[in-house]
Amino acid sequence: MTLPRLGRSCFFNRRLWKGQVMNRRERITAVFKGEKPDRTPMGFWMHFPTEQHHGEEALAAHLKYFEETKTDICKVMNENLYPVQHPIMEAADWADVKACGRNHPFIRSQVELVKRIVDSTADDTPVIATVHGIVASASHALMQCSRYDKVGRYAQLYHLRTNPDSVYSAYQAIAESLTILAEECIAAGADGIYYAALGGERDGFTAEEHARYIAPLEEQLMREIDHAPIGNILHMCKPLVDLERYVDYPCEAVNWGILESGVKLFEGRKLFPGKVIMGGMDDGSQILISGSPEELEREVHNILAENDYPGFILASDCTLPGNLPYERIRMMEKACETYRGGSYEL
Repeated sequence: MTLPRLGRSCFFNRRLWKGQVMNRRERITAVFKGEKPDRTPMGFWMHFPTEQHHGEEALAAHLKYFEETKTDICKVMNENLYPVQHPIMEAADWADVKACGRNHPFIRSQVELVKRIVDSTADDTPVIATVHGIVASASHALMQCSRYDKVGRYAQLYHLRTNPDSVYSAYQAIAESLTILAEECIAAGADGIYYAALGGERDGFTAEEHARYIAPLEEQLMREIDHAPIGNILHMCKPLVDLERYVDYPCEAVNWGILESGVKLFEGRKLFPGKVIMGGMDDGSQILISGSPEELEREVHNILAENDYPGFILASDCTLPGNLPYERIRMMEKACETYRGGSYEL
């Protein structure tokens, strides 16, 4: 396992005697070092309402969420769409997609939000910046909205198959922009990058297409940015996602849609040896959404019992429902505290 590069101010030490209470950074650092934390950490996030996507409203929404949920990983959401000069109507239009420089609003708006959140949170708070992957960003450019559905996905796929040079040139430009975005977020104080990789679904790009047009660009991108204190968190989701397409992506932690992929946590742990595993909670679970406190605590305890090892972070398959009361997330944090399970065998 790659050891984390400790950021801002790290309070971690090796005095993990029984009963010691860690702060967020100590807890996360312990997990990424393969050592026993005081309790299993958790990382949950959600999309905020449209009016809270940017500026002061976005800052306030993030800080309120972090404070009220007590999540150990503070992930900064990214609601910026990849810019295009004119709508993409046909395959040849992809050739007009350009890379964004460091001063482009697409870069600066997100970096400014990350910096303000870093400056507004305590040194013991790990802040992770979200970067949407190449295929997701291309979909945003095509649809000019944050949707990633079959319409945009299949249109992108059709364009690639009919004019691969044009689409691939856009992928290269997007990869360059995402590298700059991630680097600027790290320079602004982000402890790591949450890279949301899409395009690995079996009913979309073939394995050969993914290996030729997508994986090399994303692997290079992730190698170049893999120097933050925590490093890269690789997120893989959408129905029928083929996790094996991502096994060589440079990262320190992985998170995927368990229900959508059909790959259970213990199976993913074998696919990604030495990586921190994030997951366990179905974001659409009725127990999560409306179960009693006792039912939710029992569900969390069951997940922790099945994943009772140091390199595990309780998380969901993807973003939580936007209308989920924060107290439900806080209940999971308390359940992590009350768990009295196994021995954290290494």
